[in-house]
Amino acid sequence: MKSLIEDQSEILCVESLSENLRRKINDFLSRPLIAKIATINADGSPHVVPVIYSWDGMNLYLIGRKRASWIENIRRDPRVAVLVDDPNPPNSRVLIQGEAMIVGTDWVEMGKKMLEKYMGKEMSQKYLEGTIDQPRWIIKIVPKKITSWIISEKDAVTRKAWHPRYYEPGTKWYEEYIKEVGSFKS
Repeated sequence: MKSLIEDQSEILCVESLSENLRRKINDFLSRPLIAKIATINADGSPHVVPVIYSWDGMNLYLIGRKRASWIENIRRDPRVAVLVDDPNPPNSRVLIQGEAMIVGTDWVEMGKKMLEKYMGKEMSQKYLEGTIDQPRWIIKIVPKKITSWIISEKDAVTRKAWHPRYYEPGTKWYEEYIKEVGSFKS
């Protein structure tokens, strides 16, 4: 039962991930899923946009247009949250909270790889031909906290779909869970 708690845990740094959870997160983040980055507007309100990404096992990389609002937000306040989710059951997802930094403008090589992952070679080449002269930034997101919800389809319809901290003490599911796995840290 340790893996259940581990698979839906909050990780405070990438180095502390178990090998099993690191593999699951790496496998999940290697898929061509659309991420949503949340930044903070100047007035303090949230700003969320869809982005494509690259994950190197430690950090998340994005490429942003020089004039994009979220880039200006990062320049002013580097705190971000990025959600990568699969809209299909069992709706697995990974939330990365951390700090974003602009690490360069030489984006073309990374951009080609990212676009091929999402669009395929032919379509990505056509896209690049029409936009390659437009300035972009490479953004590196260093995770401070990673929360994952990576479960099997089989477990998605059982009490294993929730982290134990969400169960209300005294309910049937809570009591069955405690009976099955014992106590847990909330």
